[in-house]
Parts: sequence; structure tokens; C-alpha cells
Amino acid sequence: MGVAERKEREKQARRQAILDAARECFFRNGFEATTISQIAETVELSTGTLYLYFKNKEEIYVSILEEGLEILYALMTSSERPSAPARELLEGYADAYYRFYTDYGQYFDIMFFLRRPDKNIELEGDLKEKLEHKSLECLGLVESVIKKGIAEGDFRVVSPYEASRILWGTMNGLMLLHEKRTEEITRQKLPRLIEVAVSLLLDGIRAKKA
Repeated sequence: MGVAERKEREKQARRQAILDAARECFFRNGFEATTISQIAETVELSTGTLYLYFKNKEEIYVSILEEGLEILYALMTSSERPSAPARELLEGYADAYYRFYTDYGQYFDIMFFLRRPDKNIELEGDLKEKLEHKSLECLGLVESVIKKGIAEGDFRVVSPYEASRILWGTMNGLMLLHEKRTEEITRQKLPRLIEVAVSLLLDGIRAKKA
């Protein structure tokens, strides 16, 4: 291994260590209460060194969210079978999202921490655009499959944009409801609720056969 390659690997390892420490601090203290100094102390670096990698804690936060969205995107694409019908592909995406929720719960939580109305996390224009681009990559997969289903006659003509958001919003709603431990009200386990919800939504856009 050359010197340049070794230095680059060390740089990436330190960057990842900063993100790991920041994630720990955000979950322990909350976003507002976490300071750059706390993150630096957790990762055992000086604040000056930390600023060589990130310009502020908002940038660190967005980088953590990007990590999560990349994991989700990989789970979704790995569930695909190119020859599968649109409905089966969408069911695979739903299963992938559920696995993301169960296996990478910290990323799921931090995604929705940003959207809580009681949290004041202001993102600069470039950070906001960067995060939106990553989010749209995942939703774009769902839109594309809905378009495929329409083109192949499996789904009736609907707005892929609207249908993808409704599917995404329904799953998020069920997962957040589950966070409130409401099984005594729903009387169903979360996987079953998701299965039924996805089935109902996909039945709703199914094309009528002559």
C-alpha cells in the first residue's frame, strides 16, 4: 500500500469515527444539546481536527442521514428481481424498508428526528438539497416500478408520484405508531399490519381486467 493510499484510508476511518461518535451523542443528548466539543471528546479528537472534516454539526447530521439512506437504497435494490412483476417488486421494497426499520433502527429514528415539529434543525441550502436528493433516490425506485406496472397493464393509470408517497407515508405511519407500543389497540404485529396495508394499496391501483 502506497503512502497516499494509506493516508486516504486513515482519513476515511477518522471521518467514520467522527460520525459514529456524533450518532451516539445525538441519541444520548438530542441534537440541540449536542455540541461539537462533545463529539470531539467522544471520538478523542480536538475540535480543531474535527473541523477539518466537517464545518458544523448540521453537516455531520446530514452525513449520518446520508449513510442511512444509502443503506436503505442498497436494501431496496438487493430485493429486486428484474423479471418480477411490479406488484412483487413493490412488496419487496416494503419488506426492505421494514428490515431497515428493524435492523438499522437508529438511522430510521434519526431520519424522523429531523422532521419533528418541536425540533429546530435548520439546514443550509446545499445541505438540504443534498439530503433531498438522497431521499428522492429511494422514492424514485418506487415511482419507477409503479410506472412499470402501469405500462404493463397491471396497474391502472395513477400518478406514480402520488402513489409512491402514499405507500411511503402509510408505512412510516405504521412504524411510528408501533413506536408508541399500541399493539393493545391494533391487536396486530407490525409485519402483519404492513403486509395488509401494502396489499390494500396495491389492490387499489390494480387494473381491471376485461
